[in-house]
Amino acid sequence: MSARWASQEKGSVAQVVVEVAPAHLDRPFDYRVPERMAVRIGQRVRVPFSGRVRPGWVVGLGASQPDREDLLPVRASDGPWTWFDEADLALYRWVADRYGATLAAVLRHAVPSRVAAVDAEAQRWPDPPAWDPATRPPGVGGDRVVGAWRPYAASALLKAAAGTGAPGAYWWRPLHGDDAAALACDLVARALAAGSSALVLTADPGGPLARLALATAGTLGADLRGADDTAAHGRARYTAVLRCRTGHARVAVGGRAAVFAPLRDLGLVIVEDEANPAYKERRAPRHHAREVALTRARMAGATAVLTGDLPSAALWRLLTAGHVRPAAADRAVVRERAPRVDVVDLGDPRPGARRARLSDVATRALSATVHGGGAAVVLAARRGEGTALSCSRCGRRRACPVCDAALRVDPPAALGGRGEEPSHPAVPLHGATAVVEGAAPADGGHERWACATCGWAGRAFACPACGAEATAPRAAGAARLATELARSYPGAEVVRMEGFDAHGPRRRPGIAVMTRGSVVARPAWLAGREADVVVVPDADALLARPLLSAAEDALRLWFAAGSWTRHVVLQTREPGNPAVQALVRWDPEGFWRAEAGRRAELAWPPHASLLTLGAPPDHAEEVAAAVRGALPAADLVLGPDPDGALLVKSARLRGTLDALTPLRQDWGKRSVRVRVDVDPVA
Repeated sequence: MSARWASQEKGSVAQVVVEVAPAHLDRPFDYRVPERMAVRIGQRVRVPFSGRVRPGWVVGLGASQPDREDLLPVRASDGPWTWFDEADLALYRWVADRYGATLAAVLRHAVPSRVAAVDAEAQRWPDPPAWDPATRPPGVGGDRVVGAWRPYAASALLKAAAGTGAPGAYWWRPLHGDDAAALACDLVARALAAGSSALVLTADPGGPLARLALATAGTLGADLRGADDTAAHGRARYTAVLRCRTGHARVAVGGRAAVFAPLRDLGLVIVEDEANPAYKERRAPRHHAREVALTRARMAGATAVLTGDLPSAALWRLLTAGHVRPAAADRAVVRERAPRVDVVDLGDPRPGARRARLSDVATRALSATVHGGGAAVVLAARRGEGTALSCSRCGRRRACPVCDAALRVDPPAALGGRGEEPSHPAVPLHGATAVVEGAAPADGGHERWACATCGWAGRAFACPACGAEATAPRAAGAARLATELARSYPGAEVVRMEGFDAHGPRRRPGIAVMTRGSVVARPAWLAGREADVVVVPDADALLARPLLSAAEDALRLWFAAGSWTRHVVLQTREPGNPAVQALVRWDPEGFWRAEAGRRAELAWPPHASLLTLGAPPDHAEEVAAAVRGALPAADLVLGPDPDGALLVKSARLRGTLDALTPLRQDWGKRSVRVRVDVDPVA
């Protein structure tokens, strides 16, 4: 279908979805098309609605009838382009249904804001180049890349990408040491050679896959890497999306917003690192790009390829159900390629076991790296200094005597700067010392502790378990680790990296102290080389977070960092934890097999679907009662919490969403704003 204006019969009626928020207005409205105006399905228009002229999208056309002469007219067309066709519209309706949203809200994500200057330029664009077999790009890397596919059971995937096999959905986990970007772009080249277009989603906009995919496409590429930013509705995004729509671009590369890029003849969809939280939309409707990509590929008859080290809960459900097939290497090859993982048991009770922050194993590995002029990574559990305290002797967490939450050193400002003892109505204070059962005040009594949870503050006390007085941060932050490592290894450049674009060491030997926010597919500071060692000193700080998905999230982080090296040192008091054992065996499937029972008991993904409903606090109880009365008996509704949020554990998501539809319409009529978030932790 042409993206430009086309003639339209006189006396026609346009069915328009108007850009309004309430759910009860989520339907097309009929408008009369003036005689001198031509419109098409997929065109943006301006229409009168509730006393104002509002933007809308044409989703249908029909002939005028005698009894409809009173219809209001379309006021104006908004640009000379049609932005979607019937196939695109089917996808948009699916997203709206799947995520409890309005079609207008989905269209706001899918269609960029107009830039009139680009429209004027695009009118002068030449027609898209004819697809000549002689101009088809070769595979990336030639025989080297073709040979790299041999360890994988990927023959069906390669045929599907090249258009010679049946399309399907695949999970592909690159082997340790393979150039995953080059292999993924080989799939793109195969799709282009077959005359198809390709969509590449990446959560790392500056990463190797994004750069190589655009290089593979050459002039046929559309760069949508900045489109996820809510402010990125300017010239670059509008031009890129328009090039896709007009057929000038055959490959679109970007983040979650690129999933709607209107490519023609879609044959391949790649989602890099499918479990990355960046694929979850932060504005309503809060769709997940992975799910949209899979559905789009299925509707278009294209092949979908999801990559990553550890499948998300949603993908694990699809894998076990057979809807997605693995394109994996043999386990023997995986183990042979995997890095060596040394697990240090910090709970070793034997006399003389080291209690320092870094074990002998980690210290020897770091020392060897520094002496050899290499590069090391120390993965910190959090930013800053680290505040929660534990006993230096036995490692027991120092707990608040009131609420049992973690304690931290109380800065002087917390005492009002006057040295007086703070009080808490629930804490008995004897003189200036808090009474803690089984514990004695620490000598000196100068250091004071505070609880960020309940507000208690008082003098430091000895460990109730072993009587020791010395403490250390339970998990040192990146700043503290960097300071200590710089003191221990003065010959190395120690750099703290706490952000996505943070720079690493610029010389060797170098030690990068990284937080999770700085972990990317392949850090630029490594310059294409491997790190000599990756040390995880505080694994338990990640495993012990108050989230059901804490172990899953920690393992995904460790897999990512482990892909940079041949040697990982991990320190933990839980060496038998399924996440730790999965890392040792380099076995993501093993983690999910061990995790399945616990998730099933709690009705948590992948065994159930989750929804959160956010209501205004003054309507929360009313909304909760209506939801409990409307949902199927198998659904479990928890809440509301003090902020008005409800958590729904759905046994059958389609039935739950259908039951919520009349409620959403009623809330819209009464102007009760209830936020719906499907798969909040997907």
